Amino acid sequence: MKRNYLRWGISLLVVGMLIMVSDMNVYAQAKKIKVREAHTETLFMAPVYIAEAAGYMAEEGIDLELTEVDSGALAVAALVSGGVQFVDADPFQAVQLAKQGKSLQFIYNLTKRVTLDMVIAKDVVAAKKLSRNMPIAQRFAALKGMKLGITKPGAATDVYMRFYLKQAGIDPERDVQIVTAGGGSALMAGIKTKQIEAFHLSAPTPYLVQREGFGSVIIKSSAGDVPELDNFLYTGVAVNKEYAEKNPDVVKRWAKAVTRANVLMRKDEAAALKYLKKYFPRMPDDVMALAMKEIMPALSTDGMMNERMMQKHLDFLKNTKQVDSTPSAKEGVLWTNAYLK
Repeated sequence: MKRNYLRWGISLLVVGMLIMVSDMNVYAQAKKIKVREAHTETLFMAPVYIAEAAGYMAEEGIDLELTEVDSGALAVAALVSGGVQFVDADPFQAVQLAKQGKSLQFIYNLTKRVTLDMVIAKDVVAAKKLSRNMPIAQRFAALKGMKLGITKPGAATDVYMRFYLKQAGIDPERDVQIVTAGGGSALMAGIKTKQIEAFHLSAPTPYLVQREGFGSVIIKSSAGDVPELDNFLYTGVAVNKEYAEKNPDVVKRWAKAVTRANVLMRKDEAAALKYLKKYFPRMPDDVMALAMKEIMPALSTDGMMNERMMQKHLDFLKNTKQVDSTPSAKEGVLWTNAYLK
């Protein structure tokens, strides 16, 4: 009889524990916080994609909804309107908002240099005998006379293209033809149909063009080909400063999940590529693997920022006459590492 009581007691204890665990899981699901993030479809967002696909966000109690937009400007507009809480952005947008009395603050650095890689049409590469072994000044000079594709006027594809031309003393209004083509698919179609002869984007699009034999990647900013754009806060994830101050725990948990994904990318390439497939379902596996290999050197390993990186970008904005003045580059103004510490 005593043995039976003992068995019943153990059984009741086990059942109780199972019920308690079940209740805890239900409670955790109920407490999951909905977070919306707008992004442009580029591989520098890889750690965020992986953090969601691998379940790291869910484990941090975050239900992350990722929404693709055509440009950083649209993402920031969604942030300002309250439609999303997180965006990938660049300092230019932060400076513009600061002038309007609105505070966008970077809380996680995605890149440590510009990630735009330039692919040039196969026949042009052959005619001009271009290669990545040439000094960068010669590669810039070779752009003269070309039809250069951009996504839209004022976009990064336009701004950095004009910077390259200026480095070679090329007049963008007279010495080249700048063609507004649209997004990655349109740029790719443009080079295939010879409507344009070159364009630059972040991976993977330039490498898909190269794989299909329509062009070769000749300038790799992501690999440090352009020293002026290295150790440079090109793009990061930003939030409304007021939102971060009111929801510091949410921002910290978001950052923790992304940092876990950052570690995974460098330790387990196969797993990283598997999770990325969710966001690039039509991208051939070999192109995705190559694109990740090419962009990895440009990605931040830990999300941390510093004053020098921000100052370099702010100086670039002034030197290229995108802005007349800029805020301080010191921590706490346009950026902070507070949610990473």
